[in-house]
Amino acid sequence: MDNQKLLDVQDLVTQFKLDDGILTAVDHVSFSIDRGETLGVVGESGCGKSVTAFSILNLVAPPGKVVSGKILFDGENLLEKSKHEMKKIRGERISMIFQEPMTSLNPVYTVGNQIDETLRIHKGLSRHEAKKKTIELLQLVNIPLPEQRYREYPHQLSGGMRQRVMIAMALACDPQLLICDEPTTALDVTVQAQILKLINKLKRQLGMSVMLITHDLAVISEVADRIIVMYAGRIVEEATESALFEKPLHPYTEALLKSIPHVGKGQDKLYMIEGMVPNLLKKHEGCLFAPRCEYATDLCRQSEPELLEENGRKVRCHKYTSKWEGQR
Repeated sequence: MDNQKLLDVQDLVTQFKLDDGILTAVDHVSFSIDRGETLGVVGESGCGKSVTAFSILNLVAPPGKVVSGKILFDGENLLEKSKHEMKKIRGERISMIFQEPMTSLNPVYTVGNQIDETLRIHKGLSRHEAKKKTIELLQLVNIPLPEQRYREYPHQLSGGMRQRVMIAMALACDPQLLICDEPTTALDVTVQAQILKLINKLKRQLGMSVMLITHDLAVISEVADRIIVMYAGRIVEEATESALFEKPLHPYTEALLKSIPHVGKGQDKLYMIEGMVPNLLKKHEGCLFAPRCEYATDLCRQSEPELLEENGRKVRCHKYTSKWEGQR
């Protein structure tokens, strides 16, 4: 085990057994997150990003199931842990922030009560100690008037404030890994920037690793050290943030970057990727992105590309193989 790696996901496959057939939501996915690193995971809705996160936490609900692979966290395979062991790991060592805090926060309990409960269950603090620590956490995530907010209910807070409460709750037990699933989707642009800046500051301050899931490459560019791009349950590209933005290799990554609106560039209309994400219940031949790809050839439609690795970058595309010569 590489001591630098906090999380090492190896050949992960997660499937959903449905009436229409078996849907492979995460298809032989491998990646790692180093200690103190922020990994961005990007792709359209339905590409397998969130299911990958839920697989790591052993929270995939039936009819979904992790069917093969390894998830090594600090050297231990999470797939071999009991439900009780995983509950403890989720409470103390890996935390997750969800995209809509109103569905994660209990509307009938005050903000203070909800963070207190986490501290008392997992840290064994008394009521007085838990309250003191909760107020410190609310201060840490830049919530003004923390003593007042402690007594308030979720509906009394703005969307950005609720998201900060979720971050405070996630940080309550000093996790080694923080998983953020679309943490800024429901927020306006100004608040998005504040939340991302906060996550970045806390990562450095607390020495955490972060896995940031989003459909928006503009969001990723602010905080990620390294990025993996997912499409139809598979990784199609992996690179450092700077390398990916400077020179995207996969046509899907290129298309995602073109989709980012640029202020002052005189765009007549926003770029849109034609077509739809494939139906994974159906059998497909060739590259799954081929029907939407402007570079696709017969080779792409007939043969599935492998994930190639060179100079620390990975890409799943025939353009970078010897077979591509003479195709266009």
